[in-house]
Amino acid sequence: MRTFSPFEISNSNVQTHPFTGEWFKIFEEPDVRFSTIIRGEAKAGKSTYAYKFAQYVSQFGRILYISSEENVKSKTVKNRLEYCGVTSEKIRFIYTKNVDDVESLIKTGGYRFVIIDSVQSLGMNFETFKYLKDKFRKRKLSWHLIMQMGVNITQWKHEVDVLVRLSQGLAHVDGRYNASDCIRILKSKNQQQTLF
Repeated sequence: MRTFSPFEISNSNVQTHPFTGEWFKIFEEPDVRFSTIIRGEAKAGKSTYAYKFAQYVSQFGRILYISSEENVKSKTVKNRLEYCGVTSEKIRFIYTKNVDDVESLIKTGGYRFVIIDSVQSLGMNFETFKYLKDKFRKRKLSWHLIMQMGVNITQWKHEVDVLVRLSQGLAHVDGRYNASDCIRILKSKNQQQTLF
């Protein structure tokens, strides 16, 4: 088993995403394998955040967006795409409640980001997530998990780099890359209430 000196670690080549603007504000330049848990009360803007994030990171590679709560051909999804400015062909949406679909889609899709909306609706448990994360580690996958409130995330939060909490239209971020900060995701409280 090999050990590493501080010099070797400091001079190692770590691949990161060169985020800019608002995304840099909350993540700086995260490791290409960085992962997040996205939480918030119902209608807080979790999916809206995930759509905007997907559009932004599509410049770095393909995104698999697994929707297990909303059929992707619904009016709500169509409206949210427009509201969030999602146009990238690199984002591929699928509606499924079968956790086994995740593995088969990753195997063949050439994805760099996986967004699961939501973990509970998909029926994914912590052991399955850990298995998939480890299995596809060489693919440099970045995982982003929307989780419902009221679920114990003790195991989960130690396996991800960043916790994103949606509240009153703001995404508050705590994690390994930057001090706690936030960006606005939704317009003021009296606007666009149906797009969460």
